[in-house]
Amino acid sequence: MAAILRWNRLVINAANEQEFIAAVFEYFPQLLQLPYDEVEMDITGSSDITEDAFRSIALKLIGGESGDKKMVIRIPESVERYFKHANLFRVVDIDVVRVVPRNGQKADPGRIKANIHAGKFTAKKAKGPPAPEHTERAPQPEPPELAPSAPPKRPTGKVPHTGPGWLVDVETGQRFLVNERVVIGREAPADVVFQVPTISKRHFVIRRGENGFLVEDMRSTNGTYLNGLPVHEPMPLRDGDELVVAITLKHPKGARIFQFTTKPA
Repeated sequence: MAAILRWNRLVINAANEQEFIAAVFEYFPQLLQLPYDEVEMDITGSSDITEDAFRSIALKLIGGESGDKKMVIRIPESVERYFKHANLFRVVDIDVVRVVPRNGQKADPGRIKANIHAGKFTAKKAKGPPAPEHTERAPQPEPPELAPSAPPKRPTGKVPHTGPGWLVDVETGQRFLVNERVVIGREAPADVVFQVPTISKRHFVIRRGENGFLVEDMRSTNGTYLNGLPVHEPMPLRDGDELVVAITLKHPKGARIFQFTTKPA
């Protein structure tokens, strides 16, 4: 893989998901330390970027790590839906590199995907003025390669647990018992209520599953994050896991931080 920092630009060319995540964790903080008001990250040369890998970018951007810098990200069309899903078009400037078929011929999706993965394409400018959140920029030369180290990966095995759990408010230390199902939100009928405007009426739920407890976001406006990653589907909870709700520009560290535990006080 290649992760390149040059002037105010970071280029990531990763062959798989693990390399992509490693490059983001290693070099994104360095990019933000550069003395420029505008910085750019180019991920168009990376292949096999799944939504799980994409979350490593989403958390850093939504979390407000870029501060006052203007952030521009060049992305392949294949990951555009991830950015829309996380509402990142409102936070950073996005350049979507689209493959345009020549001579009016019908595009071959398989060939387009292969070309995107191989980096064999150029940005094409659409007719007329682009939409505010869709612009296209010409590719730039890429500098020498740097080698990142991989971040720790979250274990994925099943963790059976038959006893109760507790959700601990990190700020106050208050503990909320979880037997079968607890809903956290801004107002009733939520079981645990926090009257914070950026928390949704029914924000997230913790419920017992076959092999232990699960956390699920309830289509909240500002998201639920498990150990730094946005929750898009039911995720297993382990003792000591951190849950953060409503990461916004107003609350870059989250409106509320919780810890899940299976240990009595």
